[in-house]
Amino acid sequence: MTDVPGRRPASSGSAAGAGDVVRPGGGPGQDGALQEPDVRAGLRLLLAVAGAVALAVGLGPVALLVHDRWSPLVRLDASVSRAAERAEEASPLLRHAALALTHLGDPLVVTLGSLVTVVALLVVHRRRAALFVAVARIGALVLSQTTKQVVGRARPVFAHPIAHAGGASFPSGHALGGSVFWLTTALVVLPAVAPSRRRLVLAAAVVVSLVVAATRVLIGVHFLTDVVAGLLVGGAWTAVCASVFALWRHEEGRPQPVLQQGVDA
Repeated sequence: MTDVPGRRPASSGSAAGAGDVVRPGGGPGQDGALQEPDVRAGLRLLLAVAGAVALAVGLGPVALLVHDRWSPLVRLDASVSRAAERAEEASPLLRHAALALTHLGDPLVVTLGSLVTVVALLVVHRRRAALFVAVARIGALVLSQTTKQVVGRARPVFAHPIAHAGGASFPSGHALGGSVFWLTTALVVLPAVAPSRRRLVLAAAVVVSLVVAATRVLIGVHFLTDVVAGLLVGGAWTAVCASVFALWRHEEGRPQPVLQQGVDA
């Protein structure tokens, strides 16, 4: 009997027919045995932990420079803050726009938005996408609050402040949490968007994240390095989460690129 590529030959005493297809991660004794569910889950967890460690290592030097008030960073932040104060004083329209748009990254708004997104995804039976949004949001909160406590940077002071915020300044929670929320939202809606418009959806999420970060500097509650760190950490954490979920999907034989098909297409 001639073997058919990709198929398991029927053997005597076996209930398998000639049309049975060999699946990746097949039964015990095959090379795919290493792809058992518990091992696959362990690999995904390892990837998530490695990503979180890489984030901490990458953020560490910047956080240390900010904590130690490295003079080049201090001068850069001070000059940008002075320019932002002059800009918002010269343009009431810019001031009002910044005060309104900054809520797109407000922790309460982002948390409620994440909760609504999770519920909506569960309703339409997209459990994996719902888990992705929940994990990304919880991780963003942990990263933001932990780094704020460790660095303990004071917020900028404007001569005529137009907004006030409590807590430490580095990194910007609005920039970090907002970028994670808008990027994860873009990724979970990709399967419902026409292929020709998927890049536009992702670009819109990036633009909104940048706008939120800019408003934090304009209204005087964060330094430039606060929002840059928030954007970088938020983008990196989203990438870590998307990579873990992409690995999960790949294990099931669906290796479509995340940036084209989302996390659960």
